[in-house]
Amino acid sequence: MNKRLIAIYNEIPAGTGIIDVGTDHGYIPAALAKSGYKGRIIASDINAGPLDSARRTAASENVSDRIEFSLANGLEKCPDSGIDTILIAGMGGDLITKILDSADWETVKKCTLILQPATKSEILRYFLIHNEFDIFDEKLVKDAGIVYPIIKARLGTAEPYSDAELYAGAFRYLKDEPLYIEKLDDQIKRLRIGIAGLESAEHTNESRIAFIRSVLRESVELREKL
Repeated sequence: MNKRLIAIYNEIPAGTGIIDVGTDHGYIPAALAKSGYKGRIIASDINAGPLDSARRTAASENVSDRIEFSLANGLEKCPDSGIDTILIAGMGGDLITKILDSADWETVKKCTLILQPATKSEILRYFLIHNEFDIFDEKLVKDAGIVYPIIKARLGTAEPYSDAELYAGAFRYLKDEPLYIEKLDDQIKRLRIGIAGLESAEHTNESRIAFIRSVLRESVELREKL
């Protein structure tokens, strides 16, 4: 497994069962089975090809009998019992949001969510905190030059996020992570480029510029706290 998958794997708690949505090669389910995870393990993917790859991974590790393989769109075949952890990693935050929003809501709300958006994490965080989920932890991992967030959420009272934190992650969880500085520096750079581009456009969007300026100001304030 690469650094990103190892970091995700290390965040998975012991439990009654886990479903890995978009399992791809099935590395995390195989690692869980091999390490002695006691709960139910489901590797799920929308496409048959990746699911076949996951089967081969399990066979190579001699854990095929410990993993259930499910050809499914998102969480449509997630059982309503025996699962207490939902893992969705390696796809855009908008797609993760769509998967969660399309799922059986009662099943989702009784699970711990471990989510690793590759892009658009702000969409996912906004969705979670406005749908009765508490983001109770965040981590950052750098792999192949890219800094990825790992978001853990469960049903509960959501703590507030500033607009800048929706994009970069919550200061309260990430203030001691060296990668948070890198994340904020990159965010500040991108926001400044975005403002310059909007201001030079033939038809300027003043409300959009004002919003990005506000996020930039908040991002700089977070950076100065570190």
